[in-house]
Amino acid sequence: MKKQKQVTISTDGLGIDLGNPAAVNSIIKVCNPYCGPCATAHPKIEELLKQNENVKAKIIFTTAVDDNDLNPALKPTRHLMAIAAQGNNVNQSLDDWYLTETKDYEKFATKYPLNGELIKQDEEIKAMKKWCDKMEIKFTPTIFINGYQLPDAYSIEDLQYFLLE
Repeated sequence: MKKQKQVTISTDGLGIDLGNPAAVNSIIKVCNPYCGPCATAHPKIEELLKQNENVKAKIIFTTAVDDNDLNPALKPTRHLMAIAAQGNNVNQSLDDWYLTETKDYEKFATKYPLNGELIKQDEEIKAMKKWCDKMEIKFTPTIFINGYQLPDAYSIEDLQYFLLE
């Protein structure tokens, strides 16, 4: 049997935290804002958080910060991170991004207006990308449960059985 990859580098201070900060069980979802399977995983993780006070989640984006902003994922990543930094509407903004069929950044940005907060996220985004590179993240979503990568044989739906209170 193949041993699952273990998180060996701290995620403290990275990404977007959801759920009960004191929860015993943790989920890390490594994703990209334009990833279809990441969007599919989003409501399932949200449901787990609602059903179980003993679960927390962290979203880490694989987005690279290019000097010339050519990476299409950079704008929504900056925006979601800035919303999270403000602490308002985090869950709703994630729902509004991931649960829409067509990802329209301009429409999303109009609903959640921000200014100078966006560029302030670049260091955080670089830190997440560095973490993803060191952890050798090869695909999104990559899900870790309590520090271990979710085995291929399991899906996010199976977590409800493993993370019972």
